[in-house]
Amino acid sequence: MTPPILAGMALVFLGFAALLTAAESAFNYLPRHDAEQAILHSRGTALKRVMAQPMAHMRALRFWRIWFEMASAVAVTVLLHSVLDNVWLAGLLATGIMALVGFVIVGVSPRQLGRVHSAALVRFSAPLIHGLCGVLGPIPGWLVTLGSAVAPGAPADSEAFFSEEEFRELVDRATESDVIEDNEAELIQSVFDFGDTLVRSVMVPRTDILCIDSGSSLHRAMSLFLRSGYSRIPVIGEDTDQVLGIVYLKDVAAVLHRLGPGQEPPVVDELAREVRYVPDSKPVSELLRELQKESTHVAVVIDEYGGTAGLVTLEDLIEEIVGEIVDEYDTESAEAVALGDGSYRVSARMSIDDLGELFDLELDDDEVDTVGGLLAKALGRVPIVGSTVDVHGLTLRADRLEGRRNRVSHIIAAAVAKAAVPNETDLEDLLDEAAPIQQGVPREQAE
Repeated sequence: MTPPILAGMALVFLGFAALLTAAESAFNYLPRHDAEQAILHSRGTALKRVMAQPMAHMRALRFWRIWFEMASAVAVTVLLHSVLDNVWLAGLLATGIMALVGFVIVGVSPRQLGRVHSAALVRFSAPLIHGLCGVLGPIPGWLVTLGSAVAPGAPADSEAFFSEEEFRELVDRATESDVIEDNEAELIQSVFDFGDTLVRSVMVPRTDILCIDSGSSLHRAMSLFLRSGYSRIPVIGEDTDQVLGIVYLKDVAAVLHRLGPGQEPPVVDELAREVRYVPDSKPVSELLRELQKESTHVAVVIDEYGGTAGLVTLEDLIEEIVGEIVDEYDTESAEAVALGDGSYRVSARMSIDDLGELFDLELDDDEVDTVGGLLAKALGRVPIVGSTVDVHGLTLRADRLEGRRNRVSHIIAAAVAKAAVPNETDLEDLLDEAAPIQQGVPREQAE
């Protein structure tokens, strides 16, 4: 075979390989909307058949692309061998030439062309791809099955173009190249994590639940609502494991507003709504759909033994996607602010060591690390505004609530007032005044 014929064959094979590479890139990056529009504007049925069985045609396309690349490499090798008459030198030169030419003509340029002109290339190459797929028949499918047997455990080619890990990596690269913003990337990653998160990871733990006892009056419930900032509070019996219902602020406000003069309001049990229970092992994605369907905003979380593990709200689930939700009343202030009377307004997140430094005290507690934790531990329940306790020579009073969960954010800390100790002179005066009384004579008469 003459060198010109071999050179022509190599160019033809390279051309087909480049065309199929561009077509593969076009099909991979063609948006669904553009694909539907391409089908509508297509005069033939080839594109419709390709779109009806995309994986079968993509397998055939890849097979022929590799075949034409190999065929062009063989043609160049034979051409160089006929010219140089040295098989080793011809093979070495052919390898170098095909690596350079294949990288530019087949590897880079066609892929970029396919991404830019995906819709036009899809319409143009659809008849060729459908014809090549018909020539091979089921052979590409057999080869894919053989490859899957060689690499067990790998995702099947028909399942998806991208695995979750590959898509996450793609998002990271897009963020690094400023294609998408950081907050958009975080939102996408949160959506992936959302399906793997369990309710126990997002619930308000049992120790942080604010409850009201069964039989309490509506006035006490309203006072608790106003002091805590919550709009829904569980009604419990003997303990937190016995949740009888959920009382809503709007129900209590409506009943109290309709009360007549001197009319006694009902107890909270009569207004408590039915409790929605959910296991702590339930995925948050499933619970979100259920709460949306049932128009429910709060559920009690139970553990594997049937006890109360915590409380979860619709906002808790949404926060897993969009991040922490705060309101317009949240503020950022200094960790400690002197109030002028020897007391300080401190952040609930301040460490107890820093609090001790303010009052020259050695505060050591192995169970808690923050001022808020110290207040809750000494109080024995969830603190609300006004909760006061004396601990380690300090008086701690919950001062302010912030955040969507209405947790104590700031605490007033002051040294415990010590009783005045009389000095020696004052003690002698007191004894002199007490002497007539001890002798049975009133002080007025003694004077």
